[in-house]
Amino acid sequence: MNEQQVSTILITLLVFGFIFVIIAAIVVAVIVSRRREQERTRQLASVAPLLGWQFTDTADLNWIPNLETFALFSQGHGKRIKNAMYGEIDGVKAAIFDYRYTVGGGKSSQTFNQTVVYFESRNLNLPFFSLRHEQLVHKLISAFGYQDIDFDSRPLFSSEYLLRGPDEPGVRKLFNDALLNFYETNLGVCTDGGGNQLFIFRPNQRAEPHDTQSVVNWALQIQRLYGGRW
Repeated sequence: MNEQQVSTILITLLVFGFIFVIIAAIVVAVIVSRRREQERTRQLASVAPLLGWQFTDTADLNWIPNLETFALFSQGHGKRIKNAMYGEIDGVKAAIFDYRYTVGGGKSSQTFNQTVVYFESRNLNLPFFSLRHEQLVHKLISAFGYQDIDFDSRPLFSSEYLLRGPDEPGVRKLFNDALLNFYETNLGVCTDGGGNQLFIFRPNQRAEPHDTQSVVNWALQIQRLYGGRW
């Protein structure tokens, strides 16, 4: 075996070794991720009884009525509801769950995974709206007629949030000083609402299982800002 053959064999072994290391790293990452998700499910399942709520590890998209009417659930693909807890709090139907979806495809795809708190209350009668963090692209296309409901007297809110809804006068009436103050001091909170339904979340952020009670109580305070005034 000459020197060139030895070099070829060594290069081949290095290539296959490199490929093996990459594959092994991917497999380990998948196993670790799966175990973390299983542990998250286990912990959340143990939290549900403390709230006096029911728990299901997966739920269909029709689990909540009219779900795809709302902006969060009308976009993307690969939509999944997991780790759902549901019951009542202060006489209001409520739920908290993990929601995952993907936008785009291939190398340009992006997956979002967030904790969503849901309320269904007889005290809610809301115009349909969506509230998101305003990005540069929204500022640019709003100059060409893309709806963004701003408030001249609230420049901070108007610069930070993209507010949309088919009934603009109704949405403007809904967002009184109390709501505007809340969102200005809690930047990043997103909300979808309409009729007697309300969804509250921070995009691509999941709450830790031990924070579930405090997150539900926090979201309930937001729900009360919307309830009984429309």
